[in-house]
Amino acid sequence: MAAAATATALDIAEIPFSDLVVLLSPDTLADDGRCRRVVDTVATELGRGGSGLLAIAGVPRVGALRRRLLPLARRLALMDHPTRSQLLKKHGLGSDVPLKKLDRSVSSFAQLLRHSGELTLLESVNNNNGFNSSDKIQDCNQSDEANGDDDMENLGDLVEELGLYMMELGILVARACDIVIGKGQLEQSITDFGTAKARLIHYHSELDNSIIRDKSTKRKCLVNNVAVKPYQSCSGRRAGSLCLCCIKSEDGTTVVSIKGNDSKDASIQGQAAAEISLLNLWQEWHYDYGIFTVLTAPLFLSASEDENSLVNLECHPPDGHTHLQLCNGRKLFSVRCSPESFIVQVGEAADILSQGKLKSTLHAMKVNPFLARRLQPSVMDQQGLVMKMHLCKEF
Repeated sequence: MAAAATATALDIAEIPFSDLVVLLSPDTLADDGRCRRVVDTVATELGRGGSGLLAIAGVPRVGALRRRLLPLARRLALMDHPTRSQLLKKHGLGSDVPLKKLDRSVSSFAQLLRHSGELTLLESVNNNNGFNSSDKIQDCNQSDEANGDDDMENLGDLVEELGLYMMELGILVARACDIVIGKGQLEQSITDFGTAKARLIHYHSELDNSIIRDKSTKRKCLVNNVAVKPYQSCSGRRAGSLCLCCIKSEDGTTVVSIKGNDSKDASIQGQAAAEISLLNLWQEWHYDYGIFTVLTAPLFLSASEDENSLVNLECHPPDGHTHLQLCNGRKLFSVRCSPESFIVQVGEAADILSQGKLKSTLHAMKVNPFLARRLQPSVMDQQGLVMKMHLCKEF
């Protein structure tokens, strides 16, 4: 079986937040220009002939929340287990991965959120240009000492606030989908269920796992526990973000045998093909089980370690992609999107409720080949982080 295949770069379609919020008003006319653009994009991208996902760009306020919250995922991942367990319990978070496993490839921190069905947060940021509560958002370019400890103290609140924003974005997209499919099932199903699971995820690099193993060894050898010292970041620090996934996985062998296809697609922006791994994955090939999954665009952290310093910097992945890959028919795609957008992905429940008018897509999160190199002092390393929100329905 092949271990790699050729994938085509896919720049997913974006809906501006300024267009999407037109759907906040129940009196919006179907022939309104912005409403029509949103509905047409949803029909094209989430329908049977589309990729099964789209991006929402330009959402006020949540970009700042994202930059505060996502760096905390790596700090949590590198903590010793007793300290981390106590902190998660304090903030009402749990996990769906074995955090005691030293060589784990991902750390996930989950919280169950409840929503009233009223889109109050999006209405607020839309009416107040996003920063009606800027007192809660500190300068994201401050150092860890100035800002990081305070953010960790507000971990639960940050997860809840960003998660509820993402949930409301998903409800608005569901409203657009209901217009497309001619029924009101999707939005009603989400609001009736009223809950969603938020997951803050850190995808590990080799350097991360090396640090975790070293800390574990020292902790076993020393009488006193070794406190976890968080990395110091420069003024542009952002560790990235959310992927949250406790969704069912499918056997990768169903995709491994697929070869790259050089045929062109209307949704492809003329990008060159890229070689992607089908086996070395952060997250296995699967379909999402809910109605929608809403996730942040991944943030990537570049860490340099030498004798004198530990520094984190946000960086672009070496190949320019998000590391989210799709299998659409017999074609493989490597997804790209703007850095602070939110991705909405169709799940199997939406596929079923729409009677096949919406399309869920087989996808995976790949490890960057760069990460497989054995690290030496002063060599740059990368980690990716995501926040995911699963909007579900019980059957």
